Amino acid sequence: MRKARKNTATRQIIHIVGEGLTELFYFSHLKKILGYRYSISPRLFENNSIEKIEKKIKELLDEDVFVICVFDADVSRRSDAENKKMVSLKKKYENNANVILCDSLQSIEYWFLLHFEDTCRHFQDSAATERALKQYLPTYDKTRKYLEKDKWVKEILAGSKMDKACELAEKYKGRDSYSEIYKAIKKVSESL
Repeated sequence: MRKARKNTATRQIIHIVGEGLTELFYFSHLKKILGYRYSISPRLFENNSIEKIEKKIKELLDEDVFVICVFDADVSRRSDAENKKMVSLKKKYENNANVILCDSLQSIEYWFLLHFEDTCRHFQDSAATERALKQYLPTYDKTRKYLEKDKWVKEILAGSKMDKACELAEKYKGRDSYSEIYKAIKKVSESL
């Protein structure tokens, strides 16, 4: 009986889990536009709680999948209980080589804003971040009808703005406003 040789050249599957429709459509459009290789579970993006996200991370890790988790840090400010869960999630996976946690404060809209503006100013809440973004994307809207069209992502990407956004996000890590989505972009760019 011959032993099956394990193919070391197989690429590890990357799976993105997240919290809401904005993240779902952003990463779905990126995948189509830029040819990134990862999988997404759309139903897992509908109003996810920290518990649901953690459960999915565990399931995926059990299947030997690389997990990128995208969520807004302002959600954790809704209650002490949610905040504790988020802190615990970050602690649990901060040293796991197969998990990248990408949170943004106040929201993913701050990541989008970095494509247009060099800023780490404090935003009161995600609505304030959204208002700042609308200076550059006047029609931006968090409705399914708007988000499911890829035009807004194409506008964000035009003129190599993502490279600039990645540099700024890395520079402003741990500030009043921050986004760790650049880590996800670096990881999926390697898989091209």
